[in-house]
Amino acid sequence: MHVFALNAVLTIALLLEVVPSALAALTRFKPGVERLDGLTRLGLLEGRRGWVMPAVGVLHTLTTVALIAGLWSPAYGVAGAGAETVFFGWVLLRQLRHGDRGKELFAYALFTSWSAAVLLVALLRL
Repeated sequence: MHVFALNAVLTIALLLEVVPSALAALTRFKPGVERLDGLTRLGLLEGRRGWVMPAVGVLHTLTTVALIAGLWSPAYGVAGAGAETVFFGWVLLRQLRHGDRGKELFAYALFTSWSAAVLLVALLRL
């Protein structure tokens, strides 16, 4: 029971980031595009790589469903948390590659660690 409660708390914390990110990406909400472009330096604001925002929106939407389903079926939680860990880790690696340091890394280091924690707890529940 304690592992389930931990899984639920961590999943809810992760969803507080994932759901708004999904909505921002799917609607191409300008502050969301600016934020992702500033972190990844993909040229999204200049119209390059137009497929990225819809792909990020779909990814976050699918992982939201998987994370919620993972509360009852841990295999879905593993899939959703694994995908988010890869995505957030990718953003973090792009930041590091472009020279970001210190406080600039805090948000995506936190999101990556939350995702990894959800992944670990979901694996424990298998």
